[in-house]
Amino acid sequence: MAFEIFIPSSLTFQDYLAVCQCARTLADGYDRKDKSRVRASLAPNLIVDYSLVVPAWGERHFAADAFVEEWLDANHLGVKALATQHLLSVPYFKSVTEDEIVIEWQQLASHGRRVEGEDYASPMCKIGEISDGRSWMQQTFVKINGGWRIRIIRPEVLYHTGDFLNVGRPDHGEDVRPR
Repeated sequence: MAFEIFIPSSLTFQDYLAVCQCARTLADGYDRKDKSRVRASLAPNLIVDYSLVVPAWGERHFAADAFVEEWLDANHLGVKALATQHLLSVPYFKSVTEDEIVIEWQQLASHGRRVEGEDYASPMCKIGEISDGRSWMQQTFVKINGGWRIRIIRPEVLYHTGDFLNVGRPDHGEDVRPR
C-alpha cells in the first residue's frame, strides 16, 4: 500500500498562519524562559505525552497555568544553566477540521549547559555540555474564542546526542524531577 499525502481541503491561510505562529510562540517561550509566551500558546487544559522521549514522565494532564509553572521551573527548562533552542520544520498537517488541527513537525531540541561561573545572561557564555534531541513533535490545536491554541503536545524521539537528562539537571546538581 502506498503512502497517501494528506492535503487539507478546508485549511484557510489565516488558520495556517495562526497555528504556525502559535507553535513558534511555544518554542520561543521555552527558549526565552518566558512564561507569558508559553501561556499564550496553550489551551486552558492540555495533555503532554513525553512517554516516547522520557518514558518515566509519561502522559500528564495539566491546567495551562500549572504546565507553565512546572515546565519553566528549576527542574525543567527554567534551569538557569540550561540554554535551549527548539527548531520546528515545515508543518505536516495530519488532520484539519473546523475545531481541531493536528500537525506533526520535525523538531531539533538543542540543549546546552552553560559553564558554571560564567555570565549566564551573556550570549557568549561558554557551553560545557550539550544534548540535542531530534524528534517528531505532534501538536493538536483547538479553537478557543476564535483563536488556535495547543491542546496536546506529543514528541517522539528519533535520537539524542549527549546525555539529555544530565544536561538539563537542576542548577545545584541535585535531581529533584519526578521519576
